[in-house]
Amino acid sequence: MRAYISIPLAGLFVFLAAFNVWIMLTGRGATPRSRKIWTQVHRICGYAFISLFVIFCYFMLLRIRSADELSPRVVLHLSLALILAPLLLAKVLVVRYQKSAWNVLITLGVTIFALAFTLVSMNVAVHYLRDVTPHKVPFTISLRVIIATIVAAAVAFFAKAKQAAPKIPAAPPAPASPPAQKSNLRDEVLHLTLARIESQTHDAKTLRFVLPANQEITPRPGQFLTFDWMIDGKPAKRSYTICSSPTQRNFVEITPKRVESGHVSKFLNDHATVGLTVKARGPYGKFHFDESKHKRIVLIAAGSGITPMVAMLRYIDDLCLTVNVTLIYCVRTERDVIFENELVTLSSRIPGFRYVAVLSQAGDEWKGWKGRLRREVLDREIDKPLDCIFFLCGPPAFMDLARSLVNDMGVETSRVLQESFGGGVSGEKASVTATGPLEITLARSGMSYHMSSSETVLESSEQNGVLLPSGCRQGNCGTCVTKLLSGNVRMDNEEALTEELRTQGFILPCVSRPLSNLILDA
Repeated sequence: MRAYISIPLAGLFVFLAAFNVWIMLTGRGATPRSRKIWTQVHRICGYAFISLFVIFCYFMLLRIRSADELSPRVVLHLSLALILAPLLLAKVLVVRYQKSAWNVLITLGVTIFALAFTLVSMNVAVHYLRDVTPHKVPFTISLRVIIATIVAAAVAFFAKAKQAAPKIPAAPPAPASPPAQKSNLRDEVLHLTLARIESQTHDAKTLRFVLPANQEITPRPGQFLTFDWMIDGKPAKRSYTICSSPTQRNFVEITPKRVESGHVSKFLNDHATVGLTVKARGPYGKFHFDESKHKRIVLIAAGSGITPMVAMLRYIDDLCLTVNVTLIYCVRTERDVIFENELVTLSSRIPGFRYVAVLSQAGDEWKGWKGRLRREVLDREIDKPLDCIFFLCGPPAFMDLARSLVNDMGVETSRVLQESFGGGVSGEKASVTATGPLEITLARSGMSYHMSSSETVLESSEQNGVLLPSGCRQGNCGTCVTKLLSGNVRMDNEEALTEELRTQGFILPCVSRPLSNLILDA
């Protein structure tokens, strides 16, 4: 290979090795989307480096094939190339199958760069100095070496000085207001505009809402937003799971299923049009996938309970995560399967993803599972259930059944996460023993008003013109947590309260029903 070709290629060879190390150290990005881009850049540069290595090895073998005896320099050069080959193979395997082994990747990357630099510098130095005698070195070569050494030393010195220099303030810092936060904080209002509507089934649509340029959202896969709808001049607050991938920061999607008795769901499916604006808060919820902890998961959903599961699957697909996933989706008929085409596509695209549909009213042509969810389905479709994290989402009756079946399999309660949806809680949890009107007093403002024992503290407060902070309205997010100074309540759900908050007397007004007169620290 001629020098005017080989030398630039050699420079590119070293650059790619150095660039890949830089990407691993600083180029992973702060968001999932940027991390995905840098991952692709790293992959392209890596395979380009390997391609150049193969080309160089080919021409090196051509040069030495007819030599009777190899010089020490050529032997050293060949030895370094033989060491570099298995290191490249090892790095490819680690990147593909052990992405979390970050220290190993860094070590391999730096070692590969050092070997690449040594290989290239040996040949380049020989090329430029082969006609030079010890007593006659061209002035230009000497000048370049001196300048390069001075520049490298200066860069290293000032970089170290900048890093080590203490930051001494000119004056003692004065108290200041907190810096402006991004709009992904739970207490900040998101201003959403409906940009796209897509039909999923005969009774479900996916609505895409975009955020303004100065806002973005950073949910976890499986979390939800609480929307403040205005329908026919009346406010209505509802929570909907985000079904779009969390890698999308500038829009969110929800998929409401039309319910005949659902005031908001009927409006969104029948009358919502592009351009509709709405305010929302969130994201909320502890029901979400965590790629750092969850390596083997089982998603069990029914009806519109598929929405958080789709967000998780899209997230896994976007980031090419190595996760073993089984989805068991229960619906009435094939026409009720939400995201049907996408689920089939994801099952072929995500390694380790198994999609199982269970139809309770299946036709004769259906070849899959029929009837209700039962232990046989779980035993046949779930591999190593005791090692899995289970995510359950669906109507209350389905949730009770699914939780019972999973418990019967011997799965630890701590490995079962669940998300319920709907309004108030019925049954014994919602019952109270107090009768007649009760009084609630807000200690800070001094306000007092009467409330019914059948209402939650949040509902009665809103009816009396008192707006307490709220989010999910189901006891899951903890936005409304308030200290109870006097009185007793019964909470339908205490998921958002830690043991410490309980012992200090905090309650969740959105799910608290009074047992006596109350005094709140509000």
